[in-house]
Amino acid sequence: MKNKTKWLTISIIIYIIFAIAVTASGLVAPSKIGLAWTLFWYLAVALFMVYFYYKNTNYDAVVYYAKQLHLTEEDLREMVPDIKKSDDVPNPDKPNLFSPIVQVSFKVLNALLPQLEKQAKEHQIPRFD
Repeated sequence: MKNKTKWLTISIIIYIIFAIAVTASGLVAPSKIGLAWTLFWYLAVALFMVYFYYKNTNYDAVVYYAKQLHLTEEDLREMVPDIKKSDDVPNPDKPNLFSPIVQVSFKVLNALLPQLEKQAKEHQIPRFD
């Protein structure tokens, strides 16, 4: 299974579990909180699942290219000069399942990914799928 397919499947499964749980419990039923709020919560969770999918696929792509290029966490940190002290970069040696959600920001991933893709292309490294 391709990495993007894996994260898409996980995102869809989480959303389906959410939908079943709130429907069965009546937690966000239109009769309790109104139709507008019900739609808001379903849409908010759907958008979070899109965010979850993209952030995890970008994180995995950064880790993949960093491993292929034999880069360390410090090498990646140097590639993002305007990083905050509170921000973290992926550690290719020890990828963490929860790191994309909690520690590594989209700003860092979006700064690293184009640079790593360019280097990978120069070294004839296959594209991340």
